[in-house]
Amino acid sequence: MEKILDFQLSPSEAALWWLGQAGYIIRSADMTIVIDPYLSDSAAQGAPEFSRLYPVPIEPAALRADLYVVTHDHLDHLDPETIIPYRYKDTTWFVAPRQAAKKLIELGVPEKQVVVLHANENREFGSIEISGVFAIPTSIDVLDTTGYKIQFSNGRSVYHTSDTEYHPLVLAAAPKKPEVMLVPINGKWGNPNPEQAVLFAKTVEPRFVQPNHYDLMALNAENPEIFQWYCGQYDLADRCITPVRMRPFIWNDQDYRKLS
Repeated sequence: MEKILDFQLSPSEAALWWLGQAGYIIRSADMTIVIDPYLSDSAAQGAPEFSRLYPVPIEPAALRADLYVVTHDHLDHLDPETIIPYRYKDTTWFVAPRQAAKKLIELGVPEKQVVVLHANENREFGSIEISGVFAIPTSIDVLDTTGYKIQFSNGRSVYHTSDTEYHPLVLAAAPKKPEVMLVPINGKWGNPNPEQAVLFAKTVEPRFVQPNHYDLMALNAENPEIFQWYCGQYDLADRCITPVRMRPFIWNDQDYRKLS
């Protein structure tokens, strides 16, 4: 985590690190955001078919952020074994829809640090404005699932769709032309498949789109090369970035920085 916090960015740059599944760390404008980190193997308890395929990239106790965002209360997005050891509950702001917010408080996050944010609501935290974005939940236990758009004061922006069905209402409600779009491609349990994820991006028109939710569990896996192929078919090849876990993706107002 220290390498992430110490990573040098120019004032106009932002960087994100993919943690696997739908989890990210994002830095820009002197702020650090964590979204949906799943840093344990809790989903495999009683369901070994959902075991992790690789070790956690960061220990939960090492995690640190100014803003901790949770999109919905599923274990691979709101993970008690990640939240409980988190050491900065008293100083980090937590943003989540209502059910997830209640769970955060039950797990020891001070209520004063938890902000409930749903679709069409927004809130500022220092140099960040975060807006809730409509999502269609993938099961009845998370009916308040919410996507989020993050806007930094230097102009950098990220849209995390959350788990969501591919549906005309979702397309209509999505923010237009975010710089980076993060979208699931696993095509199971209500999430878009690779082609639907590309069509989703085609509507949203991000500068860059990255797939997620395909790599961590064998039963929930998908081949990102299929997503990349569909990007080519729909004239988005230059916008599609297949992420590498824990390798920073850095971008500014003009381009992205290529790391060897």
